[in-house]
Amino acid sequence: MAADLRCDDALLLVDDQQIPVGADLGLFLPDRGLWGGVLRRVPEWVAGAVKNADAVRLRLSSGHERRIRPLGAPGDETSVPFIGEGTAPF
Repeated sequence: MAADLRCDDALLLVDDQQIPVGADLGLFLPDRGLWGGVLRRVPEWVAGAVKNADAVRLRLSSGHERRIRPLGAPGDETSVPFIGEGTAPF
């Protein structure tokens, strides 16, 4: 993860749910634009739903919204690592 990690309050959009979360964001490969991070304060029931949903989106406080893909199992009940799709929203 890049040294210029960004922390933001965000909305996790899963199906018809909007869940307030924290997001630690950064660029994995800056020259390729590959970005992702860790969602924090994710309710336990949402962590499972995120893995099974067809489309999961993250809306940052700036209004930027991108589709994300969870990576593996949640680190614990309140954090979920993910990779972002498209250009970095920051």
